Amino acid sequence: MINRNRYILSKLAKVNVKDRKAILTNAPSELFQVLNLILKILADDKVKLSNTQKEKIKKHKGLIRRSSDLKITAIKRMLKNQRGGFIPAIIAAALPLIGPLIKKLL
Repeated sequence: MINRNRYILSKLAKVNVKDRKAILTNAPSELFQVLNLILKILADDKVKLSNTQKEKIKKHKGLIRRSSDLKITAIKRMLKNQRGGFIPAIIAAALPLIGPLIKKLL
């Protein structure tokens, strides 16, 4: 599931706000399940992050904790209406963590 949406996640991290909103509007529900999984992984304090990754998500930590327990529809609504750099910061911190996990599972 994560591997299938990896391309979309990397695009979400790089595009501007207008394009990000268009992608999220037309995105499949599986993408929001992946984003929910990423939020749960980052909310876990046992995950080891580098110092640069910690700095990127530091100001979003409260939002990560609040949204890690939300349902998929609530996350979809939240991410479509978000402003600022929440999604790029989260994806930039999570993709390097998830890549080795996918390789181990395959």
